[in-house]
Amino acid sequence: MRVIALVLVGTLAAGCAAGAAEEPYAPAEAVSAAAILRKCTGGRLAEYQKGACLDDAAKDLGARLKAEVARKVAAIDAVGSRAPSPGSLAGREDADSWRKAFLAAQKAWEEYDRLHCDSMYDYDYHGGSNAGQFASMCRIRHLVARINEIRG
Repeated sequence: MRVIALVLVGTLAAGCAAGAAEEPYAPAEAVSAAAILRKCTGGRLAEYQKGACLDDAAKDLGARLKAEVARKVAAIDAVGSRAPSPGSLAGREDADSWRKAFLAAQKAWEEYDRLHCDSMYDYDYHGGSNAGQFASMCRIRHLVARINEIRG
């Protein structure tokens, strides 16, 4: 059993060392949560600097997400100007339905992000000294995933 565990750990480490993709289905120009987290939590930053870096990164990603949502809505609106054709999204009706569904999904995602990451601060880490950092890391992971998902 011990040998199997060592082989598994070795295999996982080799996969990570070989540069295994953080997200295999991410778009070519994917944002990386790992890079952001390394920048903010590595090195010799004081704890307050780590927290500020994570908070700033989450705010920047929030702005990037807003821009991606606006870009996606513009792409959806462009569907409305296409002539309807069988088997493809085209026309005002398709664009309106798609926009409504996308914006509802985005609103639900925002609520999930808020509830999940706030619960980490309030309950998982009981508002302790690193709770804010963990909540910011949660937001960063969620924002990166959502940005990459919308871009995809």
